[in-house]
Amino acid sequence: MAATKKLNIGVIVNGTKPGARDVLYQLCEFAQGHPNLHLLFEKRTGALIKRSGLSEVELAKKSDLLLVAGGDGSLIDVVDSVFPSQVPILGVNIGSLGFLTAVAETEVDKILPYVAANDLRVSPRLVLETIFHHANGKDHFIPCALNDIVIARASVSRLARIRVEVGDYLVTEYVCDGLIISTPTGSTAYSLASGGPILSPDADSIVLTPICPHTLTNRALVVGTDQAIRIRVVKQSGVPAPGVQFDGRPGGNLRTHEWLEIKPAKAKVQLAYLPHSDFYRVLRQKLKWSGASV
Repeated sequence: MAATKKLNIGVIVNGTKPGARDVLYQLCEFAQGHPNLHLLFEKRTGALIKRSGLSEVELAKKSDLLLVAGGDGSLIDVVDSVFPSQVPILGVNIGSLGFLTAVAETEVDKILPYVAANDLRVSPRLVLETIFHHANGKDHFIPCALNDIVIARASVSRLARIRVEVGDYLVTEYVCDGLIISTPTGSTAYSLASGGPILSPDADSIVLTPICPHTLTNRALVVGTDQAIRIRVVKQSGVPAPGVQFDGRPGGNLRTHEWLEIKPAKAKVQLAYLPHSDFYRVLRQKLKWSGASV
């Protein structure tokens, strides 16, 4: 697409991060020299530099690209707010390079010419939607989890017993501290720390990773996306209901006679990166892999 096309860039900055204003001033200075760029600001972001702003949802509607400066957590929060918007989201990590963000704050000057030229690579990411079937007969719909859904025991002294079904088939009943249901994007987060595999971001798969399973042969399991996953808790006397989190957001407790029905959402999240970005290079840097080719 030609660089002369007018581009509306929605800007969201985590103001609690040191250097947030510096990133904003850098963006504003660059935009002044590129008349094809029009910056729009989220309300709290605009307040940092005394500009008016919009809600994140309105910003997504009016923008050709969202630029989110903060960290992987800030980006996930924005995804949750604007989903199922298909506007590409470009992350700038204020601190160091993350798995989801495209560049660190020290590299903002490198990415801005690509933004002005509308020369970014878009990476569609699978997200999970959940129907929380409650015991009272009411259902609660959670439309988006970009990283993972976590069921974790509420008692420090008693293990949870979690029954997992995929489609019409019983997988197992995990006796464990908890269970992580992860997307390919989330495979480098809590699931990885719990011994799960790393999936390529474009993989059409979901990872089930038990947290500290009582049975040592219980391992992470990679399943397809064509069948729903159902999660239930097996009743145990004196064991409180485990808690549920969606991308780190509390989602209540999973009680006996309740269940989660999890499947890929129809819409995907569009993450933007530099055209020459390399997921495997980020892996080598973050995980400190070494070898003859590094």
